[in-house]
Amino acid sequence: MAKQLHGISAKYMRRYYLSVTVPRMIYTANLLLIPESDSCKGMKQPMLKLGKVQRQASLHITGAMRSTPTDVIDTCADLLPF
Repeated sequence: MAKQLHGISAKYMRRYYLSVTVPRMIYTANLLLIPESDSCKGMKQPMLKLGKVQRQASLHITGAMRSTPTDVIDTCADLLPF
């Protein structure tokens, strides 16, 4: 959807991300993530996957290169760090 030459602008891509993706990520986190205990060591894999989704979205919003640090991309896209 967000490409450099064609597609929607970064402003609308950010709005789409905040209105569609973030609620779905929160819903997924409520279902999958459980606190760490003696019998279960936590759910590290879902957290990593949700972090990858946010990184991909912020890369598309800003149009930055893949080698750019995630903290910088989140700041430029005005997103909360995951």
